[in-house]
Amino acid sequence: MNHAIFVAKVIEKPVHLVYKECQSMEIKVKFPSPRQKNSKNELKILLWGDDKGDFLKYYKTQDYLIIEGTLTSTGYINKENEINEVKFIVKKFYPFLLI
Repeated sequence: MNHAIFVAKVIEKPVHLVYKECQSMEIKVKFPSPRQKNSKNELKILLWGDDKGDFLKYYKTQDYLIIEGTLTSTGYINKENEINEVKFIVKKFYPFLLI
């Protein structure tokens, strides 16, 4: 199972996604600092259900979050090269620093 807990910083405004009757929200986050220069430190998280409203109500860009959930990876090949996209499906999230 790909269960994980991360501390991340919100770097972009949320994007609302609608697929048939399901609605979700996708948010781009960044880890505080990468260990290696060639490592990726950005990730897209997905929020479902009541978590979307809570996020919009209490959080904004540049906030730090503790996120808990499931890590997913999809890979596909386009004309130039192979692209691996990693997303994180959030089960719970908490504020990291209250200022």
